[in-house]
Amino acid sequence: MANKISLQTADSPHLFGDSTTREIMKWVLITLLPIILIAGYFFGWYVYLLFLIAIITAQLCEVIWFKLLKKEFTWDLSAIVTAVLMTMNLPPSAPWYFPVIGAVFAIIVVKEFFGGLGYNFLNPALGGRALLVGLFFQDMFKISWPNPPFANYSPDVVTKATPLAQMKTEVLSTAELWENFLGLTGGRIGETCSLLIILAGFVLWRKNIIQLHIPFIILTTVTIGAWFFAGDGGFAPWQTVIGHLLGGGLLLGAVFMATDYASSPSTKVGECCYAFGIGCLIIVFRFWGATNEGVSYAILTMNCATPLIDRILRRRVLGEQATLPLGIKLRR
Repeated sequence: MANKISLQTADSPHLFGDSTTREIMKWVLITLLPIILIAGYFFGWYVYLLFLIAIITAQLCEVIWFKLLKKEFTWDLSAIVTAVLMTMNLPPSAPWYFPVIGAVFAIIVVKEFFGGLGYNFLNPALGGRALLVGLFFQDMFKISWPNPPFANYSPDVVTKATPLAQMKTEVLSTAELWENFLGLTGGRIGETCSLLIILAGFVLWRKNIIQLHIPFIILTTVTIGAWFFAGDGGFAPWQTVIGHLLGGGLLLGAVFMATDYASSPSTKVGECCYAFGIGCLIIVFRFWGATNEGVSYAILTMNCATPLIDRILRRRVLGEQATLPLGIKLRR
């Protein structure tokens, strides 16, 4: 009589590393902490209250959701990361209910409705921001300028145009580019200090939490696009190109949002196509869109394209053909 063999099945990935989800999220939060602290210094203590409201709301939503579904709750810190990133995309003057609405939508609708962590096809933080833009368009685009304590800043700068808007009519000076790099410029809560975002990306790369090819391709594509399209009848000056790299939420999105594991393709070639698509869409939104930004909607659009990219470019067994929707087959 043959011996019975007990087989166990499990979803991929079947190779496990040392890093747990909680460990990865902990390092993401560590790298975000300096950006949170400098945001409070630049824009005032009120932004800390916005972060706190978003974190409490997001965590409560996740606990209640697990309770309703009678699932075992695992505190993996992902809800806190989502809340922090969503708050960084808010204007410093946002009322208290903005992080509440955004966090509820990000956790319940964008994340949990699709199966929870790892199954969401959109970045939850950007999903929450997109809802807020749809509901409160004018308030979401109110830009505050830094007014740090102990600094000689005049309140007059509050009415100044953002660097991205300013570059449509003039070339930024070297001093203004340095202000953009250090965060002394107008913008949303977490996107102004390019220096800290770059350092955060470096730390995440060194900890092997993100790979640099996605941010690199996005930034390279935007660089080339700005060089071609931002000039007045010719190529743009280098100050304008650098201004596009440092302006708006480009660095924040490229480092923290576009590299989201769940909503980006699963192959290296797919990730390169995905990043190139994000860069191209940012150029389209910035030069022909209704606003001067477009990073969040570029990432969300390519999040939606990720299943198609994976379907075309995923690794196949020998002899299997790639197929497009409607049964169209690709020849090798």
